[in-house]
Amino acid sequence: MASSSIDPRVRLSVELALTGTNASKPLFAKQEEAGRALGMTGAEMDMARRGSSFDFETSIAISLALNACQETHQRALRAGLSEEACAEIERISQACRSPMMILC
Repeated sequence: MASSSIDPRVRLSVELALTGTNASKPLFAKQEEAGRALGMTGAEMDMARRGSSFDFETSIAISLALNACQETHQRALRAGLSEEACAEIERISQACRSPMMILC
């Protein structure tokens, strides 16, 4: 498995934003556990579920995941995310929006 080009907290925040408050109870519990293991607060996880973050880079990543288009991709690059990170966030977004998605 290739290593991730994005921080685990950013990745989880993106997944939280994509599943929002519609996550199943098992997925919700899994995400909460993962967030706590990464040192995230409840407020950080709640904010991500609402599509935002207290952290600038994480907010940009969430924005790209929720609206993966050329404009947000370019905005993310200008904000300092790498091309690899943008591509990975877009893959996560696409996988989470897939009708066959079981878990992000």
